[in-house]
Amino acid sequence: MSFDIRQLDKLSYDEAESLLSDYIMTLIDQFIDSEAGKAHIADYPEGGDWIGSFIEFAYLYGEFTLPTMTKRSVQELMEHILPRKLTLLEPRETDNAIPELVAFWTFLKAEYKLKSANTIIKYLSSIEDRFGQWMFDSDRGGFVKNCVMLGIQAGYDMSRLADVEAF
Repeated sequence: MSFDIRQLDKLSYDEAESLLSDYIMTLIDQFIDSEAGKAHIADYPEGGDWIGSFIEFAYLYGEFTLPTMTKRSVQELMEHILPRKLTLLEPRETDNAIPELVAFWTFLKAEYKLKSANTIIKYLSSIEDRFGQWMFDSDRGGFVKNCVMLGIQAGYDMSRLADVEAF
């Protein structure tokens, strides 16, 4: 395999920024073609964007790269960073999150032999019933996210500038 999963490990954000999108897309493509990816897609054909969000937010807000992640860094990402930074419109948008991430880490374990993969898979599996609640918990959300959520709850379409201004 010619892809270097460790290519972001020692780079500054400025050095890695131009590589991040291709890095994420390459890993997603590899996952889709893998045994774990095919099994996941058979159960969840529509898939989601959770792998991309996971990698991007981990790097941008925690400076975590896949090879250096531990249970603790994934826990910070899932329990604090994503609920604070990622705004979803409906709770059902989290339905596929944990199965997708577990399948992705199963792929990473098989393909890249990442040392924390088993522990991370176990942790992710343990939070499946709580993750959706965390993503909509205002105590975990940041100021901007909470404002957007209040606007949505008040009936405004927060994707439209006019509704944002009206709110």
